[in-house]
Amino acid sequence: MKSVLLTFVAVILAEAAVLIAGAYSGIPDVAATNRDRGLLRWFLNTTKDHSISSRAAQINPPSLNDSGMVLVGFDHYNEMCVTCHGAPGHEADELARGLNPYPPDLAYSTRDMSPSEMFVVIKDGIKMTGMPGFGPTHNDTLIWSMVAFLQRLQTMTSEQYHAFEKLRPEDEMEHRHGEHE
Repeated sequence: MKSVLLTFVAVILAEAAVLIAGAYSGIPDVAATNRDRGLLRWFLNTTKDHSISSRAAQINPPSLNDSGMVLVGFDHYNEMCVTCHGAPGHEADELARGLNPYPPDLAYSTRDMSPSEMFVVIKDGIKMTGMPGFGPTHNDTLIWSMVAFLQRLQTMTSEQYHAFEKLRPEDEMEHRHGEHE
């Protein structure tokens, strides 16, 4: 029994040494232009999906049908998310093309997500993806408004998105831009 335990500890220490040597060697390519493939891609996506799902399981969403809530969510999406994720009639900016992984088109990628999962991603972000967590700067009510808009975005046409843009009064837009400068 003692030899089995010593062998197990030796294997663990050898694996740790290999991992540390690999990290210090500089051999692994961390360039954003080198897309993850195969087993690494599967591992990262599976870890992300299960992490989000387990955190979201404990969250009960509020009603997300209020049109005022959707409009507030649109305003925040249009200000902060279009750059990377795009929108109907708006391609993501060139900044997004340099991110690894690519930021998903939220009109499609959120279709398989529950509102609670969307909430977790928006509030906490996702490490090493460029997706920031908005929890430090936005309260839960604003984050739920963004979730309400994302649900609407899933079926939105470019004409409908453009109509949302027109709903914001010009003086409100100038006021909001002044706040961010």
